[in-house]
Amino acid sequence: MSLRRLLHVTMPLPDEPFDSWVEFMAHSYGATVGEMARALGLSDSEGVPAAASQSSRAWSTALEPQHLRNLELTTGRSGDEFRAMTRTTFAANAIRLTPQGRISASCPATGVAARYCPECLADSGGRWRLSWQFPFGFACPRHKRLLVDRCPGCGQPPRLLAHPLTLVPEPGHCHNRPPTESPAFGARCGADLTSSEEFVAAEPETREAQRAILRVIATGVGEFGIYAGGPPSTVQVLSDMLLLSRAGRQALVDGEHFEWMPAGQADVSPIASHKRTGKIDLRPSAAREVALGNTLAFVALQSGDRITDLLRGRVSVHTALDHYSPPLRDHVSRALGRARRPTATLQAVTTSVVDPAARAAKLPAVLWSEWTSRLAPRRLDAEIAGGALAAAVVFVGTRLTHGSAIKLLDSAAQGRQVSHVMRSLGRNAPEADTIRAIARLAALLDETSTPIDFARRRVIDYSGILPRDEWHEICRTANVLAGGDRRWQTARAHLYALLSGNRVARAPFAQEASFPAFTEVRSFRDGLPEVVSRALNDSATAFLKARHIDEPVEWMPHLNLAGFVADVPASGGSEWPQARPARAVVKPTRAVAAYSAGRSVREIAFEHGVARQTVSRVLEDAGVETRIGRRRVAIDVDWLRRRYVDERHTIPEIAAEVGVTMTTINRHLEAAGIPRRARGSASRATAIRVDPRAGDSPLLRRILVGQDATQRAERFLIVARHATMTAAATELGVTLSILANQMRRIGVDAGGPLIQRAFRGQPLALTELGLEVRHALSRAFEISEGEDPAPPAGGSQ
Repeated sequence: MSLRRLLHVTMPLPDEPFDSWVEFMAHSYGATVGEMARALGLSDSEGVPAAASQSSRAWSTALEPQHLRNLELTTGRSGDEFRAMTRTTFAANAIRLTPQGRISASCPATGVAARYCPECLADSGGRWRLSWQFPFGFACPRHKRLLVDRCPGCGQPPRLLAHPLTLVPEPGHCHNRPPTESPAFGARCGADLTSSEEFVAAEPETREAQRAILRVIATGVGEFGIYAGGPPSTVQVLSDMLLLSRAGRQALVDGEHFEWMPAGQADVSPIASHKRTGKIDLRPSAAREVALGNTLAFVALQSGDRITDLLRGRVSVHTALDHYSPPLRDHVSRALGRARRPTATLQAVTTSVVDPAARAAKLPAVLWSEWTSRLAPRRLDAEIAGGALAAAVVFVGTRLTHGSAIKLLDSAAQGRQVSHVMRSLGRNAPEADTIRAIARLAALLDETSTPIDFARRRVIDYSGILPRDEWHEICRTANVLAGGDRRWQTARAHLYALLSGNRVARAPFAQEASFPAFTEVRSFRDGLPEVVSRALNDSATAFLKARHIDEPVEWMPHLNLAGFVADVPASGGSEWPQARPARAVVKPTRAVAAYSAGRSVREIAFEHGVARQTVSRVLEDAGVETRIGRRRVAIDVDWLRRRYVDERHTIPEIAAEVGVTMTTINRHLEAAGIPRRARGSASRATAIRVDPRAGDSPLLRRILVGQDATQRAERFLIVARHATMTAAATELGVTLSILANQMRRIGVDAGGPLIQRAFRGQPLALTELGLEVRHALSRAFEISEGEDPAPPAGGSQ
């Protein structure tokens, strides 16, 4: 649908959530939420999916770029203004994401159904506030009261569900379903939320705690109480408050009241979360209990002794400390009666000069393997341990966090890996001297200059290090097997780690095929023959000199500085299989003299007891042109690229056309730098050729290519004439999931969704792109649009 500028646009209020603004706009126009969403370009427009029952909740969480562009067009206001009204922007500092990119259910920003202040609702005409929609919102500092949890009419959280798309909003009224067994369709509670008679005054300490939390959310750091020395992140502060909130409420339930607790905070009546399970909840739902716990936590954070009072006997010895701030971790350890943590011990070391950035410049991002194997011998992942130990050296004598220290070495590294290693460091007998060794190494780096500037080494462009031809020349000279791409990539990764000191996964070519894991690189390094190792070091030296860097290839402080005894190097190096063992038998000068005297290659080979190919290669390396050479085929690179890439012929087909072996074609493809397709069924002619029926249609040429492409197209035509996907699957004799995956795949190939699934009595329908695809396929398959195609092969696929 085409979008146009709306006649009047309501100005968003400060701290107003986006869904509240959409509802107020719909109310001002007398429109439903769904109608207003379409007018604003939030649904049913190009690049934006149709609205669903939870769409308004999704919009209030995050807005897609297309949403923002449509909003700018329809309202004339900046997209940044609307982005600021979403949960992910408002609480960006408090959000922790899962590996899949979703908001973690355990992070402090995980929301609630919404609390509210009746007076604020009345003042704003029923418009909500973003801070009410998070668990850390519990008080209204303006009206000096606690927020209300429940609707006075239905007794449920007032925004338990997203606003129905088919109803006109009534700002300030509850849109939950009425609490009856079988409410009428479309019936809503409708209670006036501004008329709530519930009023609980917020004490000054509670209001100050609320203001402090909102400041931390806005600024991203905590700077009060124990955090004054080194501000931690928002997530750490909120995690600290959750832990202390539960401990404070537990203390009150246990009948313990400390003298530093504010007057009026000894009342246990708001604490109800333990009545169901017998345990105090970490995240209670009632605003009164949340306010009480956060007030106690905020007051306790003003002094370390108060924290120890709260936690002693109320925190498990198995508590993981990763998500808490460094100052709180010290107090947890003190409450548990533990000795100082390794991190705190290193941070307390007195050093003459404390410049973490300068120290980091003298360290590789992954500590030298010889040091790592002695400082953390029990660690299974040596690369993670090496990164953690290097970060530990950086934060000696500072108040840097694990994450801040490792960012000076590796901007993409995760601080929690350092935390995991440091928690157990030095507790096992083989690691007993680790902490002292790290401190001595930090002191050495502070007091002396080093021959390598690792800060500079880390940012060099290593994409051109050790080209394939140079690797093969090294192996040919050393007469060892060069191996395939895997060994070449491993050699490149070895040189990258050696020169940069980074994790091997940071290499610019880490995404290429055959790239090795860290363990393979370490095994490769340990097993290098001496002659190959010297050649690789020469290559690394040339690489540095080409960039005007006059430094040794590698350097590390001697192990005796940390009290260790260095290993005595084993005599000799490892052996790799010789590339051509017989070549050592043939002396080049003798072979050249015999060939120049008229002897044949076959005669020279028989005399030396080797194959004639061996003699031919010796003569070729010596620059002698043989009288009868191997048949060579000249293949034009442009012709080969057109045949293989553009026309998508297979290697066997090209080999048959030229009259050579597939190995020859492979060699020419590699020499021309043409990437080869993966082996297997995906490289067969049937999988890479476009179906001839596609003709010149760009749409069909995207659809009718690839394995089972024709089957997907035929099944799409069958689905298009059914009312539901289930009915089509039944007719085809396949499962619904297989058919749905095939329809999703053909949509991806076509460039967008083709089908709108059936729901609530609405039959399956085709999108505009789906109609275009059906028309094009029907014409290509020479069938009418109402006619079934021939039954597709492989019905069980």
